[in-house]
Amino acid sequence: MATNYIPTFEIFKGGENITARFQDRALSITVRLAAGSGDQDSVEIVLDDRGWQIASPQVGDRLTVNLGYTGVGTAFMGSFEINKVRYRFPAKQISVIGTAASSLSELKSQKVTQYEGKTVEQVLAEFGSKIGMRVDVHREIADEKLPFLNNIGSFQGLVAKLESRYNAIAKFTDGRLSLVPRGEGKSVSDFAMPTYVLRPEHLADVEVLVDSAPAFKATKARWRDKKTHELKEVQAPTKLGNNQSSAEYSINGREFPSESEAQAAANATQAQLDRATGKIFGTLASGDPWFRDGQRVLITSSRPGIDGSYLIDLVQHSYSKEAGLRTSFSGTAGDEGLPASYSSGSNAGDFLTLDPTMFTFGQALQQPSMTLNQQNSSTPSLVGQPPPTP
Repeated sequence: MATNYIPTFEIFKGGENITARFQDRALSITVRLAAGSGDQDSVEIVLDDRGWQIASPQVGDRLTVNLGYTGVGTAFMGSFEINKVRYRFPAKQISVIGTAASSLSELKSQKVTQYEGKTVEQVLAEFGSKIGMRVDVHREIADEKLPFLNNIGSFQGLVAKLESRYNAIAKFTDGRLSLVPRGEGKSVSDFAMPTYVLRPEHLADVEVLVDSAPAFKATKARWRDKKTHELKEVQAPTKLGNNQSSAEYSINGREFPSESEAQAAANATQAQLDRATGKIFGTLASGDPWFRDGQRVLITSSRPGIDGSYLIDLVQHSYSKEAGLRTSFSGTAGDEGLPASYSSGSNAGDFLTLDPTMFTFGQALQQPSMTLNQQNSSTPSLVGQPPPTP
């Protein structure tokens, strides 16, 4: 990965570039990008309030934040609504804290709703319209019908239920909710995201936790045949090639009205169990603002136990004048969207090696379909071209 680049940032308000107001005052900018579980992207900007000359930031204002490198470009981090302002003294600092979604109270307010015979997209659109939130659902999930759903809780709670039921990832950003299949490297518009490959030299530190407690070789679910009234069973096998468990997990206390719904529930539950067998925490050797939550990563050329495939759930990009740009992440194990053979991270022959001068933290694993006709890198605006020499 290229080094010696100068980290930089950009901040916009209402389409106006107000970066100059922050250049001499920004002590740190921390952006947290989260995928799923109702979590939101967030930002915290810490300002040097020497002389008490900074105008008080206003709750409700919306800021757009970019992070990147001088001479390379900046990456869009998100649009954040300020919902907290913290003042400190004698340190003379102001912390501006914001989240991607507005109307936080609406997202968390408790409501009783019932849905039956409606599609996932209809349910989310109906609830979202009440709080002014637009909804985008991937086509693989959008038309799935809910036989019955009694939701006693918030919009966030409803989204979490649908995530679990359909093994999906929900993302709140800039007044919009997106729901896509988990781990398949697809956007709502079905554009394929590259899978990145990290070697030891791309990592400053890494910790992998392997846990055998949630390991099951399959998940079973029952459904009632409406014609014969018989109780039947389906199962979803593990997708982890290194899962040696002989135990089977059963979804007890529930009968599904159709085979397809039972199969979907079994698939989603087994995927959750597979993910729970391994967790990863790490920091990239050099900060990379193009590294995102929901990204699939393969680690190779280290050792058994670390090498393998992971889905990144949380990414934190931190900028400071002293430390520059730092990227840390956490995620879960699993081969979702990839052949099980990638669980060991040993398929080096399948990797697309990028030019060493390119500004990228690893290699890109070519997708089997919907690929660009050029090499993928972590800098979309510079794909296929080396960045300027620092």
